[in-house]
Amino acid sequence: MADFAQNLITLRKARKLTQLELAHLLDIQPRMLGRWEQGVVKPQFDHMVQLAQVLEVSLDCLVYGTDSPQPTAFEINNKRLQELCKQVDQLPSDDQAVVCHFLDMAIRQDQFRRLAARPAA
Repeated sequence: MADFAQNLITLRKARKLTQLELAHLLDIQPRMLGRWEQGVVKPQFDHMVQLAQVLEVSLDCLVYGTDSPQPTAFEINNKRLQELCKQVDQLPSDDQAVVCHFLDMAIRQDQFRRLAARPAA
């Protein structure tokens, strides 16, 4: 994950703003902006939103250095399931919802079978 302080510096410079100019646009003391850029403190959420607006970027871009947070990676061992997941990812969202519903039902059915197979306590 990219460093917030470095993202802030990069975005400020990309907009050709000095610390003083950006601080003025945010209505904060330049010293506070300097502390954010040094990584000494992080801004409160309302300042993060204001920063994103002034710099014309998303909060994801400001915080993560990207327009969208990175998806959590996990490993699927079954090759057929890997291929199906890739294909499902390309489906329209309503079709993806149907697939998710079906998977939920299959998992619940398996959980029910496992519970039913347990010896009574």
